[in-house]
Amino acid sequence: MSTNPNISLELVQRITDSFGKSVESISHVPAEKIARDAVDEGKIHSQIKLLCDTLGISTSNLAGKKILEVGSGLGIFLAVVRRDYQAETWGLEPSSEGFESSHLLAREILQTYHLNPDIILNAKGESIPFEDDVFDIVFSSTVLEHTENPQQVIREAVRVLKPEGYLQFAFPNYGSFFEGHYVIPWIPYLNHTLAHFWVKLWGRDPAFMHTIQLLNYFKVKNWVSQMDNIRVITFGEEVFRQRMSHLSNMPEWAGLSKLKKWLQLLQKLKLIPLATNLLIRIKSFEPIILTLQKVK
Repeated sequence: MSTNPNISLELVQRITDSFGKSVESISHVPAEKIARDAVDEGKIHSQIKLLCDTLGISTSNLAGKKILEVGSGLGIFLAVVRRDYQAETWGLEPSSEGFESSHLLAREILQTYHLNPDIILNAKGESIPFEDDVFDIVFSSTVLEHTENPQQVIREAVRVLKPEGYLQFAFPNYGSFFEGHYVIPWIPYLNHTLAHFWVKLWGRDPAFMHTIQLLNYFKVKNWVSQMDNIRVITFGEEVFRQRMSHLSNMPEWAGLSKLKKWLQLLQKLKLIPLATNLLIRIKSFEPIILTLQKVK
């Protein structure tokens, strides 16, 4: 059953048969759960709360703001933020090989929200089709690791930000101990060759791993340190600490439900405070939530 009244059961089934089954083949999370989570508006409200909390602003401050989402997937973020927060949202989602179904489904979903499907553009983050200094906020969630050149994506996102505008990109930390696509434990800082064998050891198809950028705190910090027109607000350590100390509030989208069970075992052993402090100290917190401001 759909958790989103705007999305018909027929459309949810199509999402299940395409996007859901594709993710299931990698994560072993049921396609039906993947599809339901993908259209769950509650996830969007959680993302907006996190964004505003990190920036120290009220959600009402989003009204009238121009927001670009890099990697819009099914377009739910664009629709909900336009409707409920009165922001002018735009999105990028390529329709090149491997992305056709998501792009087409997103356009259809936007129409179910009575929105112009052209607010989602057929484009990649490496070459954003907007002029300089256009957006108040550029947002992205679990997309940067799938780009061809993540450093260029960050640079492009900053380019289209207005002076004093904000960027928030959430993405996996491959210096951590969890791999969220395959939903398996992870050995920090594996390269692609070793990652191939590690994934195979868990009985998974390693082909997908070769499409992922193995991002980590030190790599991304080095990239942003080369930019003289930004001020880094956080990499997400505070959010990680808060989530670890309140596991009952941790979301269970996709494979996070399995991670939550593992962490609850640590909680029973009273090891959460120790683990939290250690993981933050060695920069193995998960995910990275890069939040920065463009300076004048």
